[in-house]
Amino acid sequence: MSSTVLTTRSAKSNTTVLCRLSDRWRSAGLYMACVAHDGSLLWHDPQMPRVMALCLTADKRLVDQVRALSESVRVHPVLLASPIPGLQVHAAPASHRRKLSAWLVILARTAAIPATSEELAHLAQKASMDALMLVQQSQKIPLVGGGGAAPFLTLATLAEQMHDDLQAAGSAHHELAGVTEQLTSTYEEMSLLYKISSGMRFSQKPEAFLASVCREVQEIGNFGCVAVAMARNADGVSSPELDEWTVYAGSCPILGKELLRMMHRPIYEALTFGESQVHNEITADCDGAALRALMKRFVCVPLKRDQRPLGILVAIDKNDSTKFNSVDLNLLNNVGNQCSIFLENAALYQDMQDLFMGVLHSLTRSIDAKDAYTRGHSHRVAELSRDLARKIGLSEKLCERVYLAGLLHDVGKIGVPEAVLRKPGELTAEEIAAIQKHPEIGAQILGNIKQLQDVLPGVLHHHERWDGQGYPHGKSGEGIPLIGRIICVADSFDAMSSTRIYRSALMLEAVLEEIKRCAGSQFDPALAKVFATLDFSRYERAIKDRNIEIAAAGSFFHV
Repeated sequence: MSSTVLTTRSAKSNTTVLCRLSDRWRSAGLYMACVAHDGSLLWHDPQMPRVMALCLTADKRLVDQVRALSESVRVHPVLLASPIPGLQVHAAPASHRRKLSAWLVILARTAAIPATSEELAHLAQKASMDALMLVQQSQKIPLVGGGGAAPFLTLATLAEQMHDDLQAAGSAHHELAGVTEQLTSTYEEMSLLYKISSGMRFSQKPEAFLASVCREVQEIGNFGCVAVAMARNADGVSSPELDEWTVYAGSCPILGKELLRMMHRPIYEALTFGESQVHNEITADCDGAALRALMKRFVCVPLKRDQRPLGILVAIDKNDSTKFNSVDLNLLNNVGNQCSIFLENAALYQDMQDLFMGVLHSLTRSIDAKDAYTRGHSHRVAELSRDLARKIGLSEKLCERVYLAGLLHDVGKIGVPEAVLRKPGELTAEEIAAIQKHPEIGAQILGNIKQLQDVLPGVLHHHERWDGQGYPHGKSGEGIPLIGRIICVADSFDAMSSTRIYRSALMLEAVLEEIKRCAGSQFDPALAKVFATLDFSRYERAIKDRNIEIAAAGSFFHV
């Protein structure tokens, strides 16, 4: 008797399955029941003859035998002692996840039940049934193992039916496994594409985005290696400059230009025809001998938009040593399309950023040009401000915004007359008031530019003082925005370090000493202390060259 996987829960609830199974056993003269560990009856064949049911319901010895089997943790089919002569009882363990869960009890008539059986009479009396009637009914039960060929034919029929069932179950299982695998692959691919799409931030570096994509694809596709080479030019349709692998994930067999050189032909074909090139067999026309020594197979996916080459995506080998199939190719093509969209949009974003920054630099140069002595001042203040922001631990994103605020901090001077800006002598009260308006003028000029809203506090408040004696609003202490306090130090440092029309430049030591002296009055004391620790070597070279330029232009000040 073979072991059958069946849980106690299913024995109680899934009667449909048990009925179908018992139908097959019944055709061979075998009747089935399901019994719990403690011997209690969970289910039995509803067409089971009464005399057999009597064995299960009225005899305590059968219960005791099943309980004893459970306590001994027996895991093989066993023949039980039958309470009625002529009936044979088998018990087969039903297991779930390798643990015994219940017992299948199989009953069969192997001989005629004698009408004079005292055991049957005793059980019939306990159940208030007629023993003679039970004997007469039992004669209709098929005889199993009664001699001749009948038992063998019965078992052969049973074996055939079970074989058909196993075949059907195996076929269904195979089909289900295939559908499950396809659904799993589709789900993973959709999840990856969603993750890639939702993670597209065109302000991020392409290398960081592509590195993340390569890692995800390499893991999901179970590829040995996934690499991307970005084109350095996009002018030629089929001959972009691929100088180096931009990023890769997994175990790359060889790095650098050498692998690009060996893959030149399939890469060229992929970019020329705009279609992925699958090489499950590496042929001689793509440097076969050299590549075969490094890999078994590979796929080249072109990254293109509007016939413009943006790069190449390459997957090398599969970790299970199988060939690249349609599922792999579909995944790589979809990922390649997402990468192409990102690279194109990232390039457009960078063009816009370059244009934006170019306009801002031109604007600040036009302001600095109003006074030959302040030329380059905005750029130097921006650099110093960013250096200080980095030193105090601000994020790189915030540091770049500080740089932008420093670059634009004096844009309001466009509204100040040049005669006032270039006046060599002492300024009048009206002229001082005109100059002190430039922070507010700058904030008004930039106020309608949405992308610059976070830098306006630096433009508006870079002349506020820690002690509240600054302008335009007389803010003090930490009431002054941090970006304004940073630019205040950098602006004053460059002003003292540069030659102006009304005085010559101070030495670095003297400037730092003055900033130290004014810490707590003009400057944020914490920022002034950190500022003094910056590396000024690059700045000193720039200001020295600028002061020499001023002297050569005919200034009467000594540099």
